[in-house]
Amino acid sequence: MTYNAPVITEARRLECELDGLYFTRYFMKQRTGAKMIVNRHHSVMQSALDRTMLPPDHPDFIPRLIINVPPGYTKTEMAAIHYMARGLAVNPRNRFLHLSYSSDLALQNSATTREIVKSVEFQNMWDVQTKDDMNSKKTWWTEQTGGIRAASARGQVTGFRAGHMEKDQFTGALIIDDPVKPEDAYSEVKRNAVNDGYNETVASRLAVETVPVIVIMQRIHHHDLSGYLLRGGSGEKWHHLNMPVIIDDEYKYPEENTHGIPIAHGLPVGWLWSYKHDQRHEAALRSHRRKWLSQYMQNPPKRESELQLWEDDTVKNSRFGVFDCPTRTIVSIDPAVSNTKTSDEHGITVQSKHAENQYTVDADYTRKGSPKQWATTAIWAYEKHMADGIVIETNQGGDMCEDTLRNNGYKGRIFRVHASKGKVPRSEPIVALYELGFVKHKPGLTKLEDEMSDLDPVTGLSNGRSPNRVDSIVWGLTELSGGLDLEELLKMAMGGG
Repeated sequence: MTYNAPVITEARRLECELDGLYFTRYFMKQRTGAKMIVNRHHSVMQSALDRTMLPPDHPDFIPRLIINVPPGYTKTEMAAIHYMARGLAVNPRNRFLHLSYSSDLALQNSATTREIVKSVEFQNMWDVQTKDDMNSKKTWWTEQTGGIRAASARGQVTGFRAGHMEKDQFTGALIIDDPVKPEDAYSEVKRNAVNDGYNETVASRLAVETVPVIVIMQRIHHHDLSGYLLRGGSGEKWHHLNMPVIIDDEYKYPEENTHGIPIAHGLPVGWLWSYKHDQRHEAALRSHRRKWLSQYMQNPPKRESELQLWEDDTVKNSRFGVFDCPTRTIVSIDPAVSNTKTSDEHGITVQSKHAENQYTVDADYTRKGSPKQWATTAIWAYEKHMADGIVIETNQGGDMCEDTLRNNGYKGRIFRVHASKGKVPRSEPIVALYELGFVKHKPGLTKLEDEMSDLDPVTGLSNGRSPNRVDSIVWGLTELSGGLDLEELLKMAMGGG
């Protein structure tokens, strides 16, 4: 069957109005000449955005939405540019206020939206005319009194309100895309200007309270706008779509997000968009820990360096100048107390001594599993690294650990260590070894390094979980160093040891 051009155009118009992702795909191709590479996270994002366009009395309507997603994952195209263009297609009276960290970026997005609206392809489907005297990037209007105002999130947004006074339908939205740039993430003054500005100025720029507000951003700091709003900064409840670069089925929604309503995305465990990032990119992405945790994993660290046991620079410096020719190598184990889906991992690491005050962490084989599985992994590591023995902690069932190793065929030496102090006090001498430059890391220890940097001196937890990797290296390095105490290490640091 052959269809003529008007029939095809009408079918496309209906598809664009009904399917926001189709709208984005179609106009991205018209504008750029290339097809959009579509992934499952795009469908999830579009579904959340569509719910903001529902009538306010609809049970699925979302009035306040936060989307956290890594950089380069099509968020601006979908949630700003094409969201506004589609909104004007559906109703040319709709009004949008669009903010970003840079007025230039917001103006560029506004100009791109206007370019779409004025395109032949758009005009063939919708008769939406822009006023000839309103070609400004900052503010432009349709003949039907709709339009877009673009500005900096920290700039003046007076004189324009998102939406109209009607409370029974979608009339526009306030869209905040990356309100603070990453370079300003650790400026308390600039962060507070955006956070305080939301309540003092931005929130009042809605025609009525039912006009939706969309915040779409990569996380950059624990106290960025997303964190501020999710912890109750505006007093409003926010639907929250959180999509880190790696989906973890053990992720628990933070209790501190008292004003967040998590959106279940149903995405499979693993890399969010393997076309963009996969295991080949992991080492490079993790090389800058703060950027990895914040912008990619959407889980910015809470503590500043002065509250860390292992400071970021200390961990970073351990990657350079690795010692050679080990004189002694050991495997150390910090087994978890249970074996369930939600249990902690069994810490299994390999450490070596090279000369006086020269140590390396060589490998991390931490895993989940049964006692038999951690034992066979530790024995395999012992043989692979031609180690001198295996270190176990006696507090967590030392006899059981030794029996488990022996029952699985281990015939080598076992060194027992006893935790006579709490987690943090027993870690402090090892931290001092690192700070003195005595411990170096072989490549591939990014998960261990994350645990070290996230270890909370108050709770003894790392990112809310038991730091079994850290405990394992503490046992191993304590054994290799002969149990140096903090006082001895301080003498070394001052040149007295």
